[in-house]
Amino acid sequence: MPRLPLSPIRPSPRMKYLTLIRHAKSDWNSTTLSDHERPLNERGLRNAPAVARFLAKTYFGANGGTALIPKPDRLVTSTATRAQRTAWIMQNEIGVSKEHVILDPRAYLALPETLLQIVHEFDDSWNHVMMFAHNPGISDFANRLFRLNHIDEMSTCAVALLELPWDLWSAAAWSEARLIGYVTPKLIEKRFADELVTESR
Repeated sequence: MPRLPLSPIRPSPRMKYLTLIRHAKSDWNSTTLSDHERPLNERGLRNAPAVARFLAKTYFGANGGTALIPKPDRLVTSTATRAQRTAWIMQNEIGVSKEHVILDPRAYLALPETLLQIVHEFDDSWNHVMMFAHNPGISDFANRLFRLNHIDEMSTCAVALLELPWDLWSAAAWSEARLIGYVTPKLIEKRFADELVTESR
């Protein structure tokens, strides 16, 4: 089930925050493009900014709200077109500098072990990183990181927000993270559609 914040969140400098995002819905109509080159379809282009605005307001303190977790320091994305486009849309909506978007080819169709290696290499000055990748790797990665929770396979543009009990990214390990929120486009459409439409005007 999609969820909002699961429990009280108190940002701490001794914690790292990792937001895992599956790319938005892609277009399967073209027979001439490779899997790596597939773009977002109309639904994906609609969902990505809506989810980003929801995250910004609900978690990152946009529009004068209370920040539950720090605003992302970096956005790290697979080089696939659909993942990059999702990341660039969210970068713009959240208000992160373009220079803070990092393209990592290893994240394309990556296994959980590869995604963990990427995390281990993050700069320790970054307190919060958003990572954009693909199923099944991104869903498996999230579930292997969780200490207690379990989520079903992440739908397109689904977001899992994790709190990691380490102050060094290199210390990241399986079965130790806390799930602090899980958001899907369907949740937003059902519960917050009017508010998000108003904000986008």
